[in-house]
Amino acid sequence: MNIKRFIAITALVATAVFAGTGMYTAYAEEERTEYFFWSDALPIPAYATPNEDGTPGKIGIINENGEKTELTLPDYEEAIKNRVLVLVNGKYLHTVAGSGADPFIEDGSTMIPLRAIADAFGFEVEWEESEEKITLTRDSKTIILYIGKPEISVDGDTVYFENAVPLIKNDRTFLPVRKLAEILDIKVEWDDDTRTAAFSE
Repeated sequence: MNIKRFIAITALVATAVFAGTGMYTAYAEEERTEYFFWSDALPIPAYATPNEDGTPGKIGIINENGEKTELTLPDYEEAIKNRVLVLVNGKYLHTVAGSGADPFIEDGSTMIPLRAIADAFGFEVEWEESEEKITLTRDSKTIILYIGKPEISVDGDTVYFENAVPLIKNDRTFLPVRKLAEILDIKVEWDDDTRTAAFSE
């Protein structure tokens, strides 16, 4: 995605987020071709000040099918408390509000969108919908995974996810990345205070 266009979209969304009145809804009319990017800046989660009647704030979004919908947002404290930060080689993962691509914790594992992982770690991705099969290739290494299954094929050898498995949420494919990092000999550190998963090669 063009960063200037992303900034424009972010600014438009921020107008709706921080107004917090629920009376005005702004929509970004430009088509979004990507839902994430990497930056040195610390991500700020989407949030809204509750309305005067106590109801939560909302923003308007346009999904990938061009449909306009409203997204209910948490207040600032809740958004910060539930935020999961992903840091790869010193760059933070940023996701578009309403894209459904925010990282989260599943059974103690950090779940990151497949496309963001591929971009960060330099994978080529092949998706076979009939089998819900994901093939990741990087240099001479081939990793094969399946949605909902703990088995991982690494160059023909089988290893296993210990806790969470690949899954689909909000129409996005998410992978538990710690095991993949181990396979690729990528260092991973988790900061419980800031809820940050930091990866470095």
